[in-house]
Order: sequence, then structure tokens, then C-alpha cells
Amino acid sequence: MKTKIIIISLLAVLLGSITSCDGFLDTMPDKRAEVNSLQKVKDLLVSAYPKSSPLLMEEMMSDNRQDNGDKYSLPNNKMIQSFRWEDITDVDQDTPGYMWDGCYMIIAAANQALVAIRELGEPEEALPYKGEALICRAYGHFLLTNVFCMAYGNDADKDLGVPYMTAPGTSIGVKYERGTLKETYEKINKDIEEALPLISDEAYAVPLYHFNKRAAYSFAAQFNLFYNQYEKAIKYATEAIGEDPGSLLRNMDGYSQFPSSKEYTLAFIDKDEPANLMLIGALSNWGTQYTNQRYGHNRTLCQEETIWSPAAWGHLMAYDKVLGYGDQSIFVPKMDAIFETTNAVLNTGYYRQVIFAFTSDKTLLNRAEAYILAKQYDKGVRDLQYWCKAKVAPQIPDMESLNTFYESTVDPNTNGKPLNPKFDIESGLQTNLLKAVIHARRIETVHEGERWLDIKRFGLKITRELYGESPIVLESHDLRKAIQIPAAVVSAGMERNPR
Repeated sequence: MKTKIIIISLLAVLLGSITSCDGFLDTMPDKRAEVNSLQKVKDLLVSAYPKSSPLLMEEMMSDNRQDNGDKYSLPNNKMIQSFRWEDITDVDQDTPGYMWDGCYMIIAAANQALVAIRELGEPEEALPYKGEALICRAYGHFLLTNVFCMAYGNDADKDLGVPYMTAPGTSIGVKYERGTLKETYEKINKDIEEALPLISDEAYAVPLYHFNKRAAYSFAAQFNLFYNQYEKAIKYATEAIGEDPGSLLRNMDGYSQFPSSKEYTLAFIDKDEPANLMLIGALSNWGTQYTNQRYGHNRTLCQEETIWSPAAWGHLMAYDKVLGYGDQSIFVPKMDAIFETTNAVLNTGYYRQVIFAFTSDKTLLNRAEAYILAKQYDKGVRDLQYWCKAKVAPQIPDMESLNTFYESTVDPNTNGKPLNPKFDIESGLQTNLLKAVIHARRIETVHEGERWLDIKRFGLKITRELYGESPIVLESHDLRKAIQIPAAVVSAGMERNPR
């Protein structure tokens, strides 16, 4: 039987029109094309990377934002609802519906590529693309769990997962079960393990935009860290960045030369920047909104919790040379949107947001965390020291200074927030070193939404001050940390997240 695929038009992606009353998983393909050659498989896999992004939602839900009062106009509805941890009702870009549909679209493309490779007889030259399809499928489901599920922990066999799609949909009206988060993670793990030996950098003209070997191992490391498989996380991170990653890290001192935020952004996403392991261009307006001042990353946050905050490594002066400033917005100009013109005469088009899916710096911090959780404290500290050197820190802390600093940092409104994960950690040294890694990652990934993942995984409690209103609180394991699945999917019969 000849393979058929869904042809997804750009217009459908831009308008979010893939969301129907039955939900994406119940939609039959209406336009088809044959995938009957290896070149067509390669072309198809271009569609197996995210065009949607959770950055806006995740960053606005995190404690990297504060309400700066009615001197500043309110942002759009999805930013307001995210900031207040409410269910998001919009259905366009940067929303749960767009994320849900976008992930299942890339999963569908990966599944169709796997069918096509199988029908071609799985020739040896197709194996790198089989690996790419498998790891793209795993990545799509992993993104879904990060958004729509609770963090993986001791309750994973009870927490809801997401439907794991391993074949292209061929019928409508099918009711899909979510299963448990444990079951979803087991399937992600299976796909990753099968994919890794097949990945080949020689398969791509520009490896940076695909799951090249370093990116694939970086993803495997992050997944296994979240899966609480620390030795595997260490192994795969080392495959990605080596024992000594110093030459692969983003040296912040070199970024002070750029005179404008746009030039800074272009340098940050440069394909020749060794820190970039895989970049993704998503359709998102976050790059036009991350400097918002009403719910801003303001001077207080910067001084007390993020870039300028007290730390065992001292003041990171290299950042001072590159920061952008608004009245109530201090920002690292790495998120500026890239406008893609579709009609030069009418000056119409859409914004793309370059996502730093995997970088050497983030992989290094993931490995540091895995070492600490595996009680290999000296190696975890060594990795933190690599990070400090790349950020031109005035002090390179040792284990004793890190332990002392975070033992005394107990303010629950700053980086002293108590850790309350649903996996085992010890008080004292282990907890203090974990706080150091979490602090470094908060700085490294500011504006990128990844702070929200640490808030979920480590059970951080947030108290949100609202202008003219009573504060609101997000508890350690608040069920709202799993974003509600789209209303259209619930209407089609999918089990909603509990509240």
C-alpha cells in the first residue's frame, strides 16, 4: 500500500485552524501525497520539528515576572491568564490549543516517515532518518508532558499522561486514552533508546536544525534527568558535550561587542556559535512581548532573584554590558523575534521565535544536577565551575562555599525557596548544591520558559503579588502546574486535567 501523508498548509498553522470541534487527533487528512522515496522522507521530516512554542505561557507563569502596577497597560489575554495561573481561553499562537495541535502534527509527520521507511524496505541509507523520526516522535510527546502533565515523580503511575501516537491516524471518531505519565515516559524512553544508535550528522546539510548527534544525546540527557535516571543522564550529557565542555560553552564576555539587540540576537542564534546544539524556529509572538512592563522582569527581580541576584559566584558583570532596559523591564536581548515577510508589497508576514532547544550550557547544568542527585558532588561542583568560568564570574566557588551560601539563603521569596520534589533528596549538602544549579539555570535560561519546569519538578511554591488585589498562591504541587488540555480536545472526549 502506498504511503499517504497529511499536507499541512502554512495557513492552517498560522491561523491555528487545525483545531476542530473533534480535536486534532480525530481529524482525517483531506489532502494527500505519496512518500515513495528517501528524498521525500527527508523532506517530510522537516515537518517533524515544532512550529509551536510554550515559551510565553511558561515564562509568564513563572516567578520571573512581577506585576508592576496600572501605570503600565495590561498585555494580551493569554499573558494575563498565564500570569494568574488561569485556564487559557485563546486558541491562536502561544496557547495550549496551538501547542497541543502543533506537537501532534510533528508526531504525525514522524509516524508517517516511519511508515514510509518501512515500506521502502528499511534500506541502510534510510536508518539515520528512522532515528530522526523516532527521536522527533519522542520529543513531541516529551514537550506535551512538560506542558500538560505534572512533573514526573513518585506519583507518575497515577498522574495523567498524554496519548502516545505510534502510527498515523487512519480513521475518525477514535477515542484516545491518556494513560499514566509513567506509561508515557516508558514509551518516550523506548523511542529514544532505539533512535540514538541510528542518528548520523552526515544525514544533514545543516545539522544544527535537526537532531544531530549532540542534540540527540542532549535531549536523552534531559529526558533521563526528568525521568530520575541519573546515571543515564550523566552518560548521555557527556556524549553530547564531553568531559571538559569549556570550548563549547557560551562565553558571555564575547557578546559585549554588539551595539544593538538585533545584532545580539543574531549572534546568539548563529549556527557557528558552538554552544548551540539545536535551534528551532517556531511561530510565536513571544519575541515581541517578552519585554512587557506590566508583568515584567523588573529591576527588583533582576537584583534579588535572577541576573544580578546574590550568588556564590558573585556579580556577573559580563551581562551588564548586554542588558536592555525599559522602565520596568530588564532583559537579555536573545529573544527578539524574527519577522518573516510573506508579501513585500503589503509588508505582511509572521513572527518566528528561535528556540534554543538544546545548548551546551543547559546540558552542562543538567549534568551537574544529575551528578548531585547521584551524590557525585565533586563532579557536580566541577560542572558548575565550568559554567561560572564561561559567564566570567568574579569568583569560582568550591563545594564548601556553595554549601555555605545556599545553607544561609533561606528567604522563600528568592532563590532560597524550599525544594519539595516528588523524588528523594537529602537536606544539607545535596539540597544546597541543587539550589545552586537551579539558580544558575534560572540565569542561563531567563526569558526561555525553563524556570517553569524547575518550579514544577522541584515543587516550588510561588506567592504572586497583584496590583490592587490580594496575593494569589501556587502551592508546591498545585494541580494548575499541569496546564489544562484544550477545550476542543475535552469536548471530543479526552479526560481533562483535574483541578
